[in-house]
Amino acid sequence: MQAEPSELVASATESFDLSVFSMDCIKRAGYRITAKASVNISTEAGNAVCVLHFTKPVSREDAAKAVEGLRLEVLDQDLRSVVAAETATLRNTILALAFSRSGLQSVD
Repeated sequence: MQAEPSELVASATESFDLSVFSMDCIKRAGYRITAKASVNISTEAGNAVCVLHFTKPVSREDAAKAVEGLRLEVLDQDLRSVVAAETATLRNTILALAFSRSGLQSVD
């Protein structure tokens, strides 16, 4: 079933508490959904306000799905950030060991 033109929307808004999620995670999530919409991010009273501008008008249901996708992506990016911070030392140790045996450095 196709939505009536009056039921179509061109944008949707969602906000995220900046004491819970970093702006970096929110921006990364915004980059991930650019195939569906552009995202305008601003700050307001301790929240990051994201306005999704769809490339063409979509039904309210599709807009709600896009907002849900943004929320899920923010959660995913937050988890990725936590895992990256927790494994940074191990990752750097592995890289240092790998490059120490590469022969790229002189022994002078």
